[in-house]
Amino acid sequence: MGSFQQFLTDKNIPSEKLLRLSRQLESYGSEGRILLKKRSARRRDKDAQGKSYESLSIGKPKSGRGVSAQQLQAALGDLPLTASVRGKLVRAVNAVLGKQGGSPVDAPALFGASPVRRGATAKKSAS
Repeated sequence: MGSFQQFLTDKNIPSEKLLRLSRQLESYGSEGRILLKKRSARRRDKDAQGKSYESLSIGKPKSGRGVSAQQLQAALGDLPLTASVRGKLVRAVNAVLGKQGGSPVDAPALFGASPVRRGATAKKSAS
């Protein structure tokens, strides 16, 4: 049994609850839609195209996607996960622990020695 699965069984957290909470936490909501509109308007605006989002004080919206069942099964099996998936799982677990009155946890406490999955490296061009 993996460290993530062990943690969930120790705290009595069902996986269905994690999927549902992750979907709710990562949904856009009204603030996210406003941020998406501001980012889109900034890309179209000729005056603001050279400026960064931070300088215009436009934050980054949530991803809009919760953790999928396949990603949760990979986490339960201690397979390598990307950093964004780990972050979504940590937020969902911390939301459950907050409702139960527990203290929040971080990714190393949840996933233990399970490696982080890296994306494909860019190919070097022959110059």
